[in-house]
Amino acid sequence: MFTEIEPNEKITNKILKQITQLIKDGELKPGEKLPPERELAKMMAVSRPALKQTISILEAMGIVESRQGDGNYILPYQKKIFNPIILSFYAAHGNMDDILEVRYIFEVQNVKIAARKRTEEQLSILEEIISRMKGPKTLKERVLLNNEFHLELIKISGNPLLINFYESIIDLIGEQITSTDGSNFYSSHNEIVQLIREKNSDGAAKSMLSHFLVKFPNFKYYAE
Repeated sequence: MFTEIEPNEKITNKILKQITQLIKDGELKPGEKLPPERELAKMMAVSRPALKQTISILEAMGIVESRQGDGNYILPYQKKIFNPIILSFYAAHGNMDDILEVRYIFEVQNVKIAARKRTEEQLSILEEIISRMKGPKTLKERVLLNNEFHLELIKISGNPLLINFYESIIDLIGEQITSTDGSNFYSSHNEIVQLIREKNSDGAAKSMLSHFLVKFPNFKYYAE
């Protein structure tokens, strides 16, 4: 099942690709235990430190569970296994600040487009999402509503490249959102929609930036 790794690419990336491919192909199934690390490293012709690093990446992704004294097990499949962008992000040890930076580039600039291009029907969809944000919400509810709202803004652009890329990283965005406390969850999103209703593109962009700064104070270097 496992094959030797060629030394012409970063080792951890190749180990990651091989294990995730075996999961995609159904050769490694949920609940299945990986061979012991010493044995697996020998099978793949890699060092144990490189293998351990890859196992740590897989564990961070929720693909593998390391059980102390028992070994490493494959967890139930998640769609992130099939997403090369997410795999590359974890392999490069990406962090939450990286995700936030991408959100800034996409969402602050895109909301200007949304304010200019939105139709009455699209505005109604945004307002309906906002109405579901009222009242106390669990973390899971906030993540789902937040993703739905920001994806709808991206869809207003009508740009298939923007839409497809944003959809491909939406699980990462969900993970990043879980680090916030959800304060001003309703009011901050509602303000953005009101400015979009007025077709105030600059105001919507400033409001979106403020939305980030309230939740992520360390992001202030983008305020200038």
